[in-house]
Amino acid sequence: MLSKDSIDASVRRMLSLKAYQTWINKSSKNDKITYYRGYIVEPSIQPIAPTMDRKRVEKLQKAVYDSYLADLVTLVQKRQGKLDYEYIAVRK
Repeated sequence: MLSKDSIDASVRRMLSLKAYQTWINKSSKNDKITYYRGYIVEPSIQPIAPTMDRKRVEKLQKAVYDSYLADLVTLVQKRQGKLDYEYIAVRK
């Protein structure tokens, strides 16, 4: 498993809701964005940058899911390790 230091700092930071909305508005077909890295189901127990800010995570999760329901993105999940996933949106 990768150490926290070996993972790029930009991956450890959660994408802001505003940044995601900007990406949705400006992205083209097949563009990808990693909108979250860790364990979105329970962010307080993830090994990389655990957070107690559940409301912020849920707002981002809802925005991404709403984009999925609106048929704007396909959602992809890539396992990186134990309780460590990369959550990716692919623009349709």
